[in-house]
Amino acid sequence: MQQRPARILPTLRRRNNRARRIDLRGLILLPAFLITLSGCGGDAPSGPTAKTAPHAGVALKLRCPDEAFRSAISHSARSWATRTGATLTLTASGDDADVDVIPVEEFGLRADRGDLVPVPASLRASDHPYQWSGLLPAYRERLIEWGGQARALPLAGEGLVVVYRTDRLAEPNLIAAYEKRAGAKPHAPATWEEFAALAAAFAEVDGRPSLPAMSGPELADLFFRVAACYDRQPLTDAGLAALGGAAKLSFQHDGQTGDPRLGAPGFAAAADWLAGMAAAKCFATDPSADLAGGKAMLGVLSLAQVARLKPPGGEVPPRFAVAALPGTRSSTDEKTGQLVRGGAPNYIPYFGGGRLGVVRTQCKHPEAAFDLLADLGSPTRSLELLSNPALGAGPFRAAHLEQDRLLVWLGYGFDAERSRALVAALQQNVRTEVRNPAYALRGPDAKELDAAAAAELAEVAAGRVSGAEGLKRLRAAWDRIDQKTTAETRLKWRRLAAGLN
Repeated sequence: MQQRPARILPTLRRRNNRARRIDLRGLILLPAFLITLSGCGGDAPSGPTAKTAPHAGVALKLRCPDEAFRSAISHSARSWATRTGATLTLTASGDDADVDVIPVEEFGLRADRGDLVPVPASLRASDHPYQWSGLLPAYRERLIEWGGQARALPLAGEGLVVVYRTDRLAEPNLIAAYEKRAGAKPHAPATWEEFAALAAAFAEVDGRPSLPAMSGPELADLFFRVAACYDRQPLTDAGLAALGGAAKLSFQHDGQTGDPRLGAPGFAAAADWLAGMAAAKCFATDPSADLAGGKAMLGVLSLAQVARLKPPGGEVPPRFAVAALPGTRSSTDEKTGQLVRGGAPNYIPYFGGGRLGVVRTQCKHPEAAFDLLADLGSPTRSLELLSNPALGAGPFRAAHLEQDRLLVWLGYGFDAERSRALVAALQQNVRTEVRNPAYALRGPDAKELDAAAAAELAEVAAGRVSGAEGLKRLRAAWDRIDQKTTAETRLKWRRLAAGLN
């Protein structure tokens, strides 16, 4: 079992060593900090010359349906066009684009139909300014590959954290309610069981749901993250090699048969966990229930949701604390296939979101198109996207979480201590030393499978069916979807999605 990750975070220079708030000068200097980084990387726009216009005469169309993200990359994209001599058009729709910005879950569908150009080997060279080796392993080795070939470049990762009302943990009635369930005083949850106990304690004391309103897709995402921790124990490179191909099998499906693994002990434990919180009436039915409005006391928030905790012109109120996603008390033993309880919380990273840049086979100038994507996802340009809280873009490079990058995350409005906690939580999310993380559905039928999971797991969260019944209904729904394709096709999809050729 792994130990909790070390908090490898920077020490900020402050006039008073005991001060807990970042000097406002740090916020004022943030734009200059990012501009300096971009300047060091040679990203500053300049007029093209014969020597500096490698793509003169090239016309490209980039499609990005997400308006906020399209607006965020437009300046950098046009800067690249000016610098290289290319002509660039940005659009929100249409099927005539050369370059698309797509969500991770759409990748398998696009790759399987042969619509995507493989990433050129030159871009992965050690001396290329894109710095391929700096990508987080989950992106470099899995999320952008299909059939053994990289076919995309990451432009934004994901990031989820636990946020809770720390100001209420000392209340006597809450302490009593939590101790009744967990046998200890309330604290930042280190396990999903402690998270459930804290949610139930808040719901009991307040007489109303304690979690924010969650959509079906959000509930399904939470379920699979919890199930991943129950389903396996973390492996190093050596442990992965010892297990051979078995450790690389898909999470939701068996890579040898293509069948769903919903009957495995880890999924059953996660379904019971979800049903237990439903029984304690933790899940809100009011769509407006959230932490910022005071109708929720804790939750698993995306970075975009975290950004909404900050009031205009201010900082996040001190009543909100940040913690990493928890692990589980027990996990599935590889040899016996049974759940066993360990010492430290068992945490397995789960990757399911983010945005990718892809070059379509209809593009007449793929070299220029990949040059554009490499610029947008470069070490310097990507920091600009991460520093914009409105986008909720998470890390996809190791450098995004390095000690001297804390300034990038200041826009979320936390003081020094909580800013460190935010970065520590994002480090926990990726846990690069864990070589067998779990991944969201990403095959050509991922959209249908995800929709079925969202519908059936929402019924469990609403308390209308038990965890076991919810899994049974979900398996039946997935079986109906599977019947739309041949067994041979399904197995091919499951193996490719799992990284098995």
